[in-house]
Amino acid sequence: MARRSKREALATRASILDAAEWCFRTQGVSATSLAQIAARAQCSRGAIYWHFAEPLDILRGVLARGQPPLLPILETVADAPPPLLPTLQHNLLQCLRTIDQNPHMRSVLEIIVYRCDFAGDRAPILDTWRADLERILGLLRRILERAQQAGELRHGLNAAGCASLIGFALLGVLDCALLAAQPSSLEQAARAPLDTAFASLAAQP
Repeated sequence: MARRSKREALATRASILDAAEWCFRTQGVSATSLAQIAARAQCSRGAIYWHFAEPLDILRGVLARGQPPLLPILETVADAPPPLLPTLQHNLLQCLRTIDQNPHMRSVLEIIVYRCDFAGDRAPILDTWRADLERILGLLRRILERAQQAGELRHGLNAAGCASLIGFALLGVLDCALLAAQPSSLEQAARAPLDTAFASLAAQP
């Protein structure tokens, strides 16, 4: 009986997160009420408060569930043996493929970029994402510095500038793909730009 109750509680929590994610993505975080989430999840507001102490915790739960795996992927690449450029490119595309295959991850990106304002009590969430972005760019710099030391970068290039190029190319692809009227594959959208970016950085044989 206890196991069944736990399963039911987990199922209710998941349905609340599903409902909140849908509401946030379709109408925006600020325009979403607890009543709307409860109605879509087919539960009471009391059930929501049983799982989430405050409304902001629902947003945190949605974002945590759909956190893209870019940081752990870059941490792995940063410690990988050379050659680093092909390893980095392969893993960036693999990350985008993972997001394509996980609707929660794609929804989280859309919510963060286009459906959430960060005024008031949501400001710390923006601070967290800014810190993650700094870590991403820092890891890219570390990877490109190691690639430069291994002789993989074209002569005369600056590793920090190369890291910014890769990071901004990736962010630009995400931004444009999420803004498109019709959903498209992030991996496919990024393949040609990343091919061009990495080819422009690689040392000539």
